[in-house]
Amino acid sequence: MFEALVVATATTGLFALAKGVRGNERFKRDPRLLASARDERGDDLPCPWCYAPTVEVDTRCTGCGRNFG
Repeated sequence: MFEALVVATATTGLFALAKGVRGNERFKRDPRLLASARDERGDDLPCPWCYAPTVEVDTRCTGCGRNFG
């Protein structure tokens, strides 16, 4: 009797472990919506006046033409 209880508990635990390792497929992530610490496009900070993307070596904004610094 005790052996049957141990086998049933172990089987239930293995099924629960297999479900946990596989994960929950309902919550798949879309990699396009994730933000990274470093943007791959090479943008630095946006222009403080028009919010156009700028690069660190820019001396003026490509969107509004204002000088930086």
